[in-house]
Amino acid sequence: MKTVSSLALAALLPAALAAQQPNLPAVADTVFREWNSTNTPGCAVGIERNGQVLLQRGYGMADLENGAPITAETILESGSVAKQFTAAATLLLAQDGKLSLDDTVQKFVPELPRYSRPITIRHLLTHTSGLREWSSLVAAQGWARGVRAHSQSDLLDVAFRQKALNYPVGDFYSYTNTGFALLETIVERVSKMSFQQFTHDRLFAPLGMTHTQWREDFTRLIPGRAQAYAREGGEWHLAMPFENVVGPGGLLSTVGDWLIWNEALTRKTLGAAVVDSMTNRMVLTSGRAIEYGKGLFITSYRGVPEISHSGSTAGYSTFLARWPDRGLSIAVMCNAAGAPAGRYAHELADRLITDFPPAPALDTTRVDSAQFAKLAGVYRNERSHVALALDAQPPARLRALPDGWYWNPGNLRWHFDPGPTGAPVALRAALPDGDTVRYVYAAAARWNPTPAQLQEFVGSYRSEELGTTYAIRLEGDSLTLGVRPGLDLKLAPTYLDGFAIPGGAVWFSHDPRGKINAMHFGESRVWDLVVPRVPAK
Repeated sequence: MKTVSSLALAALLPAALAAQQPNLPAVADTVFREWNSTNTPGCAVGIERNGQVLLQRGYGMADLENGAPITAETILESGSVAKQFTAAATLLLAQDGKLSLDDTVQKFVPELPRYSRPITIRHLLTHTSGLREWSSLVAAQGWARGVRAHSQSDLLDVAFRQKALNYPVGDFYSYTNTGFALLETIVERVSKMSFQQFTHDRLFAPLGMTHTQWREDFTRLIPGRAQAYAREGGEWHLAMPFENVVGPGGLLSTVGDWLIWNEALTRKTLGAAVVDSMTNRMVLTSGRAIEYGKGLFITSYRGVPEISHSGSTAGYSTFLARWPDRGLSIAVMCNAAGAPAGRYAHELADRLITDFPPAPALDTTRVDSAQFAKLAGVYRNERSHVALALDAQPPARLRALPDGWYWNPGNLRWHFDPGPTGAPVALRAALPDGDTVRYVYAAAARWNPTPAQLQEFVGSYRSEELGTTYAIRLEGDSLTLGVRPGLDLKLAPTYLDGFAIPGGAVWFSHDPRGKINAMHFGESRVWDLVVPRVPAK
């Protein structure tokens, strides 16, 4: 029998792999066909396998005004993909012995208030600090991102004002850019260097990431940078991140540099301790491990382990992922708001990973409409107080599971908890990361208050945590929330004393005499911001 030497076998392997490899340019052309135009923004894509770059190319335009196309060398902005770089910078300082992940944040940022439990650097890296989201707070001041230019000092000012957290430190995971902005400050104070200089010297230059830098001054000219766009009324408009906040985001880079970065993480070029720490999932005080490591999500895609992060800021949309068991990395960077960069990366992975394990079949049946109608009503999120209104008719894609569970194809599982009479008292939403959010049954239908009832809420409310005074006014049969001159929000009634605003909830509490004494804001990243009522003169 003939044998093949190891040297000859090694020579045959590339040819064998090439035979299995799909026609990547054709596959990418199909995935990004929407952007293969000179009249739209678009995307850049990079693919690498086992250290070998398989594809780098661009689709669409980097600059619609000047007719510049997107290429593999086009510089785009990261969004939150930047968090892994901020995490790596912090972990390098820990490796240097200049800080510990168990150091309190106040050791380096004494301006931050102290809470009932200490916040450590580890909590910042893993979104378990309970700190409120800075962008939600400035939006509550009336100055949402994109409305005016925010700086790092603006962010720190609003963070240092906060008297309360979303939850006791370490009890939950709640994604917040505030923590990673504080890490940027910590890196600068510990290293005694600018964040730009430290990351250049310790990360970008040693790895050969020659096109990567931070957007610490949004007015600075960056040759080769793509503008970002959003569609408004059928036309493309500029949608740039006009702010000087970096750390949570704000990284300017290329798909080629991102492939270099992923290969460095795979090879542990920065040190095994750094990379292993980034990919260790955080454990909450309850003992539950979450999907977040330090600047990275540790999950799976179709049963294959995936290490990734998505990003979105202004009109940029990005996704960087690697599948270590398959030696595969994919980087997607787009300059069109809402472009599903993660979906594109997964469509490419579908063609490049040929041995996905069989997907488990869910034991689902059609929803009994008559039974579901008994569950209809308005439910209140126990954390954010945001209302969830369920009609008697079940959502079109909802499926029934055994033991009283329902499956929503958005990867949510619902369970309705019955009370003594059999009527629902709560809805439990089980999330893919193992968390369960409880919604309390509030009413059978939306609250429909009379003008006389709404009059009780009228008045002024003052938040020292935001430095903002709000005015609640009654206009006809509706309440409006005056945030600042020129900005009024309509309050849409949901449940008793509760209202909906874009992206969140407003509700009111009473003193022991039954008089309204405070207004509250809630949303996914700010659970309960209390705004006391100003006593009438």
